[in-house]
Amino acid sequence: MTTHNEDYYERQYKFERNFIRIPFVVFAVIVLLCNIFFADINIMLVLFGLFFLYNGGILFIAFIKHFKRATILTLILFILSLALFGTLMYLYADANHLLDKKHGL
Repeated sequence: MTTHNEDYYERQYKFERNFIRIPFVVFAVIVLLCNIFFADINIMLVLFGLFFLYNGGILFIAFIKHFKRATILTLILFILSLALFGTLMYLYADANHLLDKKHGL
């Protein structure tokens, strides 16, 4: 039974390392470089949209593989990326005057 638990925790650790830690650091570097060189809301919207979809995917995989700790971690990351993506969508709509109400029609 002990080897089964050790294998489980080892697989969970490798999953967290390969699909959460390393890609998040790479994503942070990409966002940093894009903010420095291309400060455009459209690029950030695309990047954080992809980030949101990636978090949804790893949440699904962690849930299917029954990784309890990784599932809770990815659920928190999914909710935070949803909030960030929603905020960027709002800022995009506000910057392009899509929220203005038109009078007269």
